[in-house]
Amino acid sequence: MRGPRRPQGVALISSIVIHRSAGAGTAGVHVLDTTFKDKRVFVSWGLRGEDLSREAEPAETVAARQALQRESRQVEGPRSTEVFIANQAATAISVYRMLSEARSGDAVFFLCDSPAVVEWLVTALEIREG
Repeated sequence: MRGPRRPQGVALISSIVIHRSAGAGTAGVHVLDTTFKDKRVFVSWGLRGEDLSREAEPAETVAARQALQRESRQVEGPRSTEVFIANQAATAISVYRMLSEARSGDAVFFLCDSPAVVEWLVTALEIREG
């Protein structure tokens, strides 16, 4: 499989980092303000645990989910969505679908199966330095 490239049809996405953790074990935690089709959606991501249970999730994933809830002021419920991305091929369609379904102000958390999926997710989210 070739490396990540901008997926076709996802160019309407633009993201800026609004939160970046710097603590030990949380250096990879980011929360994004993502614009898609005139909506602004809060987005973050993390890696799954060994057995897909919340108890087994890495500390960085737990911190990312908490940072998303804080920044978006959303807790689990109708305005907070989580999706599991199992492989790179599913990344673009998962991002497009979740952002299409979200309302402005919603929080979306992407739980990724591997670091390779995270790499593709970051590419699909079109993160700009801001």
